[in-house]
Amino acid sequence: MPPGQDQDPFLQEFSERSIDLKKWLSVLLEHRWLIIGFTTLTIVLAALYCFLATPIYSATATVYVQSHTQQPIGSQSFIGVASWMEEEKFYNSQAHIITSRAVAQEVVDRLKLHEHPHFRGSGNPAQQFRGMIRVEKIRDSALFNISVRSSYREDVALWANTVAEVYADMSIKNALDYITKANKLMIDQTERMQEEYSRQKKMFTGALAEAGSYFPENQIEIIDKRIEALELKLGELRVQQSQVGAQISQMETWSSRGGNPLGLPSVAQDETARQIITHYNDVDRQLGQLQVRLTDNHPDVKKKKAERDALRSKLWSQTQMILASYRNRYQALQTEEASLQEELASLKSQALSFAEGSASGETMKTSAAAIKKYMDLLYDKMREMNVSGNLLNNNIRIVNSALTPGRPVRPNTKRNLILAFILGMVLSIGSIITVNILDTTVKSVDDVEQGLGLNLLSMIPTIEDDTERATVESFQTLRTALVYASRNKQRNIILVTSANPKEGKSSVVSNLANITASAGDRVILMDCDLRRPSLHRYMNVERNQRGLTHYLADPSSKVEDFIVTGNRPNLSVIFSGPIPPNPPELFSMQRFKDLVKRLREEYDWVLIDSPPCLSITDAQILASLADLLLIVARYKKTPLPSIHRAVIMLQRMNAQLAGVVLNDVESHSSYYYDYYYSSHYYYYDSVARRRKPSFLKKAEKWKAKIEKLKKSSKG
Repeated sequence: MPPGQDQDPFLQEFSERSIDLKKWLSVLLEHRWLIIGFTTLTIVLAALYCFLATPIYSATATVYVQSHTQQPIGSQSFIGVASWMEEEKFYNSQAHIITSRAVAQEVVDRLKLHEHPHFRGSGNPAQQFRGMIRVEKIRDSALFNISVRSSYREDVALWANTVAEVYADMSIKNALDYITKANKLMIDQTERMQEEYSRQKKMFTGALAEAGSYFPENQIEIIDKRIEALELKLGELRVQQSQVGAQISQMETWSSRGGNPLGLPSVAQDETARQIITHYNDVDRQLGQLQVRLTDNHPDVKKKKAERDALRSKLWSQTQMILASYRNRYQALQTEEASLQEELASLKSQALSFAEGSASGETMKTSAAAIKKYMDLLYDKMREMNVSGNLLNNNIRIVNSALTPGRPVRPNTKRNLILAFILGMVLSIGSIITVNILDTTVKSVDDVEQGLGLNLLSMIPTIEDDTERATVESFQTLRTALVYASRNKQRNIILVTSANPKEGKSSVVSNLANITASAGDRVILMDCDLRRPSLHRYMNVERNQRGLTHYLADPSSKVEDFIVTGNRPNLSVIFSGPIPPNPPELFSMQRFKDLVKRLREEYDWVLIDSPPCLSITDAQILASLADLLLIVARYKKTPLPSIHRAVIMLQRMNAQLAGVVLNDVESHSSYYYDYYYSSHYYYYDSVARRRKPSFLKKAEKWKAKIEKLKKSSKG
């Protein structure tokens, strides 16, 4: 790819997924012995269960269930079905009938299973036997498989065949019982209908004799037509009454408000009123002409006014006469309506009397005819059922009888072992993945570089006999990283700290000092962990060595008196000395700062072992004097949040973080091999030995101890 050209997003995503897949495969490979062991354990347990479990045998009988029997009379039998849905219900019901208590009890009684060893002592053998029956309908067919499961191999076939036989016998028995009960019911019903028919005939004859007359068929029709005519006339009368009432209301409104009477339809249609109004208009026009020429007091004007007033009074009187005539007409319509209502009520009463008499006789006649028809139908059904009972055949046939099984159906050894293998793999792999997801400790390069944003300078394997060369290689890698980070030793004061105690920082700084001194650099190692000093253990000296606290407490002392030669030619050490009451005060002294400045000039490397930075403030003070900081984290022990808090705190002090050193890494860890592939390449023999599982290593150690004890006992 040309420089500066971005990588294709698809390739980048594919690369990330591949790396993630590789990570999880490495995790599973690292825990492969756990997966193999757990899976083997589940397989062994499954095999043990299959060996110890009581074998269960199964025998199956197949029966054919016909949804409707072939009857010569009738399209369906009494147990037939009429549609596809009903057929499905029928077959579903048969499965429950086969496993019913009645079938199970009949099998128990027929085979005397209460005396069988399997059911002896059982309070309810039928219920226990029901739990042994399995029914399965064969798809797209009318066949049912009836299976019985038990540990008694020689008996299950007999039991399954007996269940099929009892089911078939009960089916035909139920059909015969149904026919018998239906026949008896129809006989009883026929007798009652015959008695009722005779009683209805007698009642009808007696009613005609008692009335002494008959009811003409068209009498009711005549009365209905008269009622219909009266109701029509009554409706027209009510319409006229409504129209007259409306005219009366208009005239009364005009009378109260005044206005032109010709606006009323009733007044406009009256000839006398129209003449008066015409005359009134002529007089009013003449009066207007006179008032133009004459005054109001002129005799002619007064005469015309008097004539106009007389005509107005005459028009008013005529209007009142018209209103009175309409009121009289309205009253006459009301009287006529009342008369029609009375006549209509009389006709309805007469029609009701005729209807009651006619209905009584017709009801008795119709009832007798219906009873006669129902009796005939019952006689026909009785004859049909007698023939059906004689020709009835069973709709259930046994197709295949059950045979004695050759091998048990449970436990299924092959299936159980396969399931145990799958279960063991799933549980072990799932547990490993879950633990790794929930584990927040630092254990890989990605945890440091992506999770913390720092460089992983080196991964120090657990120091063992077979990891010596790999350990040396890892410290050489750390020294090389420091050379580059220090700009070729220009920044040579290195502070080694950790987030929490017991991370192995003292071990790392002491071994780093040895490796660096072996390369020919002048190195001084200073133990500034004045609370729990431990460098003396790694240098194989006594704890009561004179050291830093003596030098800082005595202003007249010289530092040369406290520098001890290490176990390498170019290595010098300043031990901690006695534990002071307040170490931060000593590190804040100008004498200590001058000491650090002097050591910077005299040595190629100044390595400082400090206390953990989260618990106490010593490391923060020392960080302000150091050029570079190394944070030591313990593999699968140090939580990432703790390192993150430590980084934040040190960055607030403007400390220059060189990176992280991952300590005590398991030599067989996949993360270790991913980081140090060269180690795997150069030291293949030792690696091959290291890749033995831990439990094999322990077994070899115990074997060696036992051999040693045997030799000593012989001696």
